[in-house]
Amino acid sequence: MPRKKEKKPEGILEVNKTEQYRTVEELFEKSKPSSLYYTLLVLSAVVVASGLILNNAAIVIGGMLIAPVLTPLLLIALAIVVGEVESVKHSSVLIAKSVGILIGVSVLMGIFFEGGSELNVFEDSIASGILYFIVAIVSGVAATFAWTRKEVADILPGIAVSVSLVPPLVLSGLALSTFDFELLRSTLLIFVFNFFGIVLGSMVVFSLLKFYKTQQKVHKESEEQTAEQKANAS
Repeated sequence: MPRKKEKKPEGILEVNKTEQYRTVEELFEKSKPSSLYYTLLVLSAVVVASGLILNNAAIVIGGMLIAPVLTPLLLIALAIVVGEVESVKHSSVLIAKSVGILIGVSVLMGIFFEGGSELNVFEDSIASGILYFIVAIVSGVAATFAWTRKEVADILPGIAVSVSLVPPLVLSGLALSTFDFELLRSTLLIFVFNFFGIVLGSMVVFSLLKFYKTQQKVHKESEEQTAEQKANAS
């Protein structure tokens, strides 16, 4: 008897089990703390820092496209929705390391090229903070749809540009290199707004798409991730 073909989803909130499982697998795969991940992170920091020092928006945008930090945030949102604590921990550690690398590389760039003195490109106000948070939420929603629906996957580069994740951290490093603690405070605050905004927006979409039904799949991937990390550590 021929296998029944799974119905292709038609509504925006309809995702079949195959697509759900594919999304889970790809998010875990793209969120691995591999040498490739860290290499892209360092390259992104160098490019974005260069763009900020040169005051060249095109270069900054190019560096934002290189950065791989969006997928761990989406994985955190997915793990929260299904209640997988270990995955939240793993992804949070990866994000923390990423923040340290981005700021560290940027500090070195600032020291070598004397950057950071006139780089306050983010407006420091309550209104701007709210707008950054709104943009982050919308970006988290759009990114999650792009990961779950392959027909709109081509919007991911645009989302990477709209999300202000890397530039605030790079600017924090440049500010730190010149001991500009006021700029450091405002840029880190913008990153925090973006971090929670993306996670919140992504959580809403994963919940609406009923990804809590993939709890066993996420748990399996999380166990494999933990085992792999322990094997690499030993």
